[in-house]
Amino acid sequence: MRADDHRFGLAAEAYVFGLPLVSTLRLSGRFADGGIGPLAPAGFNAFAHIRDLPGPHSQFVGVHADVLHSVAQVDLAPGPLVLSVPDSGDRYSLLLFVDAWRNNFAYVGRRTGAGRGGAYVLVPPGWAQGTPPDLIRIETPTRLLTVIGQFGFDDPADARAVHGLQDELRLSPLDPGARRAEGPPERSKSVCDDLRFWEELRIWLRACPPPPAEADHARRFAPLGILDDPSPYVDPDPALAWSLRGGLRAGRDRLERVAHAGRALSNGWSSSPHALDFNLDHLGLGTLDEPAWRMTDRVQARLARAMTARQPIGATHGYECIEATCLVDAEGRRLTGAHRYLLDLAPPPPAASWSVTMYDAPEYYLVDNPQHRYCVGSRSRGLRRDPDGSVRVRIQSDPPADEGEQADWLPAATGDFRPALRIYGPGEDVLDGTYTPPPIRRID
Repeated sequence: MRADDHRFGLAAEAYVFGLPLVSTLRLSGRFADGGIGPLAPAGFNAFAHIRDLPGPHSQFVGVHADVLHSVAQVDLAPGPLVLSVPDSGDRYSLLLFVDAWRNNFAYVGRRTGAGRGGAYVLVPPGWAQGTPPDLIRIETPTRLLTVIGQFGFDDPADARAVHGLQDELRLSPLDPGARRAEGPPERSKSVCDDLRFWEELRIWLRACPPPPAEADHARRFAPLGILDDPSPYVDPDPALAWSLRGGLRAGRDRLERVAHAGRALSNGWSSSPHALDFNLDHLGLGTLDEPAWRMTDRVQARLARAMTARQPIGATHGYECIEATCLVDAEGRRLTGAHRYLLDLAPPPPAASWSVTMYDAPEYYLVDNPQHRYCVGSRSRGLRRDPDGSVRVRIQSDPPADEGEQADWLPAATGDFRPALRIYGPGEDVLDGTYTPPPIRRID
C-alpha cells in the first residue's frame, strides 16, 4: 500500500478521538458481565461493592487506602432510573458520574451540599417527559454511563458502618414496567481482532454519539467506514484495512510519547489538577462550569481525554480531589526504604480532609507492613498535631525508636516507593496554587 494514504493519518487521529468511547464501554461490559478484581458482576443498573479493606494484595493499582468504592454500570435505554443516596453525615462521601466518553459530568457529595443523602433521577438524552418534582433531576449526556460511590473510613473498625451506607445505594427504574437493560450493543463476530477497535467504535458511536459540538469532527472520519452500515470491516478493502491497522499503531504511539513527556515537579511532587478539564459540553450537578476548569482548545481537550482513557475510571476534577505523587526527596534523590524521611505538613493543606498513602514503585501497590497501616491523614486516630495544626509524618521502613512518634509513622517499602498526597475538598489556597506540598527530607 502507498505510505501516503491519507486514510492512514486520518485513522491515527480517529484513534485518539475514539479511544475514550471504546475503552470506557469495553470496561463497562467487563464490569457488568464478569466483574473486575474485588467487584463482583452486577449486570447493569445495580451497584457492586468493594467490601474488603484496601491492602497490599488489592487487585487494583493506586487504590485509596482510606476509601471503599461502589460501582454501577448504567444503561438508560429502558428509561430514567431513580438513584437513592444515603445520609453519610460528616463522613467523606462522593458519587461521581462518568459518561461513555469518559467525561465527569456530575458530582453528588458533601461539597455539593448533598452529603445528607436524597433521591435523584437519572434521565437519558432526549427524554421529553417529566419526572417527579421530589426527585433531583440529573441529565445524562449518553445513555450508557458509570456511577462510582466513594465512602471514607477511619480504621478497620469503621468499615462496618461504610458497608451499611453502601447497601443504601440503590438504583431502580422510574417505570416499574420498563424493559431490562442490555448494555452496549455487540459488535459483529465476523470482524477480525485487529479491526475490533474500529468495529466497536462504529457500533458504539450510534449508541452513544458525541455531543453536537463534536459531530462535525466525527464526520471527518467517514472515509474510514465508522459511519457506515452494514459494517465495512467484515470483508474490508485491503487498502482500508492497511490504513486502519497502521493508523491505530500511530495513534497509540502518539499517546505513549505524550505519557512519557513528564510533568513539572514542585518540591519533588507531581500533580495534574486540571487533567479532567476536557469536558466542555455537559457540565451538570456539582461541576464547576468556569473558565479556570475548562480546556477551551478542543484539540488539546481530545488529547487529554484520550490520555485519561488509558487510566482506570474514577479520577475527579481537581476541585473535588487533588492527588500529588512524589518519587524524589528534597535533594532530588530517589525515595527508597534504605533511608528515613520526614514530611513536615506545616500546616497541612487546607481541605475537608487529607491523607498520605504509601505505594511501592514502580508497580504502585500498597506497601505490606505488620501494622497494616497504609496511610496517615487527617482522619487517622491518634495523629499528633502541633498547636498550629502542623503534622510531622515519619516515612521509613522500620518503626521509629520513640513509641510516641509511631502515631505519625507511615511505613515505607524496603525498596523504592512513591507516596501520594490526596487532598479531598481542597480549599482555595490549594486550588489557586498558593499551597505547595513541602519536600520530603532525608534524615539519614
